[in-house]
Amino acid sequence: MAKARTVSFVGHSGSGKTALAGALLAKAGVKGEIAFDQSPEEKRRGYSIDLSIGACEWKGTKLNLLVTPGLGEFVEEIYKAVDASDLVVLVANAEKPVEVVTEQAWEIRARLGKPALVFVNMLDKPNVDPDKALSELRDALGGKLWPLQLPIRDGEAFLGLYDLLTARPVACQGKAEVPDQVKSRAEELRGELLEEVATFDDALVEKVLADEPLAPEEIARALRTGVAEGGIVPVLWGSAQTGQGLEELLEALLALSPEPSGEDKTKLRVFTLAIDPYLGKLAYVRVLGGKVAEGDSLVNLRSGEKVQVRDVYAFTGTKLAKSGAAELGEVVALGKLDGIALGDTLAASGDQEPLPEIPFPKPVFSRAIVPKSQADDEKMSMVLRDLVATKATLDFQRDPVTKEAILSGMGDVQLDVLAERLRTRYQVEVEFRVPKIPYRETIRKTAQAQYRHKKQTGGRGQFGEVHLRIEPLPRGAGFEFADETKGGVIPGQFIPGVEKGVREAMQEGILAGYPVVDVKAAVFYGQYHPVDSSELSFKIAARECFKLAAQQAEPTLLEPIMALSVTTPEAFTGDIISDLNSRRGRILGMESQGGKTVIKAEVPLAEVMSYALDLKSLTQGRATFQMEFVRYDYVPAQIQEKVVAQAKAEKDAG
Repeated sequence: MAKARTVSFVGHSGSGKTALAGALLAKAGVKGEIAFDQSPEEKRRGYSIDLSIGACEWKGTKLNLLVTPGLGEFVEEIYKAVDASDLVVLVANAEKPVEVVTEQAWEIRARLGKPALVFVNMLDKPNVDPDKALSELRDALGGKLWPLQLPIRDGEAFLGLYDLLTARPVACQGKAEVPDQVKSRAEELRGELLEEVATFDDALVEKVLADEPLAPEEIARALRTGVAEGGIVPVLWGSAQTGQGLEELLEALLALSPEPSGEDKTKLRVFTLAIDPYLGKLAYVRVLGGKVAEGDSLVNLRSGEKVQVRDVYAFTGTKLAKSGAAELGEVVALGKLDGIALGDTLAASGDQEPLPEIPFPKPVFSRAIVPKSQADDEKMSMVLRDLVATKATLDFQRDPVTKEAILSGMGDVQLDVLAERLRTRYQVEVEFRVPKIPYRETIRKTAQAQYRHKKQTGGRGQFGEVHLRIEPLPRGAGFEFADETKGGVIPGQFIPGVEKGVREAMQEGILAGYPVVDVKAAVFYGQYHPVDSSELSFKIAARECFKLAAQQAEPTLLEPIMALSVTTPEAFTGDIISDLNSRRGRILGMESQGGKTVIKAEVPLAEVMSYALDLKSLTQGRATFQMEFVRYDYVPAQIQEKVVAQAKAEKDAG
């Protein structure tokens, strides 16, 4: 068998990717049920959520088909599929060829440097204008798109295609007559196409200039080169519903996919992870060098740890079955692997070069996740950590300040899907809430205080007197403690108790119960009792002394500030800037990037807790953003008053 090829199908929801991939498997002779969207969540919702995989044979070559979701919140699946592919197929709806994820998927493909072709699907729909569809695709994706076929239509009916390279009708239902205007137009387009293809072979350029005929194998070779170099993006047409154009697409996948080539030594990329209800944790890999078989010992080039290959599963249709081994170019699932992370490179030896990391976007939408019962609480964290480990755009952690369990993703739909999986697969019921802001507290000026702790209860008492000076430190400096006492006014064995007391008070907060940061505390005087003093006595005295000093040091709240990078079509730039200004944002700059505008800004976290949803609404989903924490900064007085009042009310109520 020839080396396997891997092809990814990307595009907006509703373009028919899943139906097309299923129809291709059936066309290639796969028997039985073909089901790409297999999870209960996908079946219930009626759209793809995870990357799906299927495989078939076509003319002696194994074809792996990777099908991606078409909703923007599941964009990481596009990164996974494109990374693992030899060729990317952008599937477009003929009635509405350019939509949000059409453009997103195309940008991801370009970023990862993969060759592509476009398949315009649903040509059987009545309101289709092929010329308009091609024009819109060229405007949105660039002018390198070249149709290899010309659709033949009679009014609203799709009759078939006219192949520009072979100059004959194909994919026709019955004996379709090719109208003279189609032949004339095809001849014109064929000439333009051959001139373009010839630019990738110097010998063909001379033939074209001399008006000499080009052999089919010469055209195919030059076209293959043009596609591999990204200089040509072929456009094919058809309908997954009627089956027209599918055979031609299968032929194109073989003819235009770069043949896998790799080093002799075994090398695998873990491009996606999953938890199978029957097989457990699976690592899906693409064989990029050598081969892999059960019993092999490999090295994880990220961790340096050895990995024992146990179970190797391959796809027939959309079903997994034990295969035992896999050759160069194949896509298989490996079971029972430990210590494997998304994107890892597995190799025969540790001296091989790992592949670059897949540039996944980071989570941008967070919610506090709350179990509905004690039983749910016990299972939730364990199950969530397993599920989150399979996704690059999901994150789960417990906030050290608010103590809330925080689940982060790309939007509300993705989090809702995860909650549904917790319920249906693991019987864990959860609900989401807007997270509390992890404020901090600090001081603005230097102050000092003293406090004597004295307690006599019969027998040995408690005594400790502490004099503290506290002063503000620069943002991010944390905490400093200094012992400035002289003459043994506080014996050395009690000084650690003073520091512990200060730290305790800082954790309790001054204004609203949030941790105090960026403060230096110095103990400069005190008194002790030879019998009643202890480390505990000085800890209590220091804690109360810090509170007194802090009240005089102009205590204030700090809030997290986030750096935002918003990528948007130019038409929405003004609205986005206006919206960011209304969120107390500070615009840092703008720049053009690939026909879009990138807006850099800093905004308080409190103002962007739902920004993923708001930006989608503001731009019809056409803008994307990333954000990360940069620093803490002072909270404006009027907002501080509200936060402090709310904290007091919650404390009184609780």
